[in-house]
Amino acid sequence: MEEKHEFPTEEKERHVHDYNGRTSVDRGHFHTFAGSTGLDTSAAGGHIHDYASETRPAENHTHRLLGITGLEMPLMFGHTHKLEGTTSVEENHSHTYDLYSNHQRLPRNVKRGKFLGPFAAKLAAGGRTQRKLRPRLRRATPTDPPVDQER
Repeated sequence: MEEKHEFPTEEKERHVHDYNGRTSVDRGHFHTFAGSTGLDTSAAGGHIHDYASETRPAENHTHRLLGITGLEMPLMFGHTHKLEGTTSVEENHSHTYDLYSNHQRLPRNVKRGKFLGPFAAKLAAGGRTQRKLRPRLRRATPTDPPVDQER
C-alpha cells in the first residue's frame, strides 16, 4: 500500500498584476495599452491569470487583447507572468504583443492593514503613541461676542 505524505500548504492571498506595453508596428502604426489581470487561477505547475483590455486609439481605431498569462516566473520580490498574443482584427489588420506583467498586488477591493512604520513594534507590544495636538484656526460664528472696533 502506498503512503500519502501530507505537506502543509501555505495559504496565499489572491492577487492581480498590472501590465502595460505596445503592439507591433503594422500598416505604419502601433498601439499602446495598459490593464490589470484577473485573479490568480491554479494550474498545473503554478498559477495563471486571464486578461482583457483595449488598446489606445491610433489611426482612428482600437484593438482588443484577450488571453491567459503564462505560469509565474519568480523575481526577487515576487513573480511575473508573460503575456503574448495577437490583437483582434480591426481595419483589416491586427498586431502582435509580447511583454511581462508587473509585480503582483492585492486587488483594489481587499482591505489592507495600515502602514505603521517605526511605530509597529511599540503598538505590537501594547504601547500607545501620544498624538501631538496642533493649533487650529477658528472662524468667528454669530454666537461669538462682538469685537470693539476703534474709529
